[in-house]
Amino acid sequence: MSGILNGIGVGVGDPDMMTLKAIKAITASDYICLPRKDKEECRAYQIVKAVIPGVDEKKILCFDFEMIRDKEVLYDIHHSIYDTVKPFLVDGQNVSFLTIGDPTIYSTFSYIAELARKDDIEVRLINGVTSFCACAASLGVSLCDGGTELHVVSDTNDLDDILRLSGTKVIMKCGRNMPEIREKLIDYVMENSKVGKSVKIYAVANCGTENEKRFIGVETIPDEMPYMTTIIVKEC
Repeated sequence: MSGILNGIGVGVGDPDMMTLKAIKAITASDYICLPRKDKEECRAYQIVKAVIPGVDEKKILCFDFEMIRDKEVLYDIHHSIYDTVKPFLVDGQNVSFLTIGDPTIYSTFSYIAELARKDDIEVRLINGVTSFCACAASLGVSLCDGGTELHVVSDTNDLDDILRLSGTKVIMKCGRNMPEIREKLIDYVMENSKVGKSVKIYAVANCGTENEKRFIGVETIPDEMPYMTTIIVKEC
């Protein structure tokens, strides 16, 4: 009987946000997989370590989940990662991938899970607190009310089209393109103001960590922001 492949969301940074289900699954795992080559630089690992000190005694596998768009390169990376963990799963051992936030939201684990399912290996997803929900809570705002639509994106190539959508827009992991995004958001606020519509722009960097910073109003957002920045565009 094969082992279980777990995709475990550990939240965004605050160890207190980890779920009991995540803690139980990690404790019961034979192998822990990390999305960084150096475990000491892996935020997901540091979160878990603060809650489960004994995680150091687990067998740790470190991978580099590169943020690239080349489909052929990604294909090779995903298959290489899966080929590494497959023998352990076939041998009946449980393997858990730690992911920041939730494993169902823009997670590399989804590709690994797809390969495992093709081999009839059981896959379990354990939810974690998503970055955009944690950011909204940190700001003290709701993401959507009543019939308000919510749009969550991680690609800013079509930002103009995204901003035309009704309701609340969330832009994840957008720190690297902040100057361009900021310019478009300034124009967006001005266009809405001309027709009597009010829009609020929020940004949170490194949510849930000791380096967390919050910004209210597009004019307060610096051009230099960390990769882990989330922007919330909310119609008022």
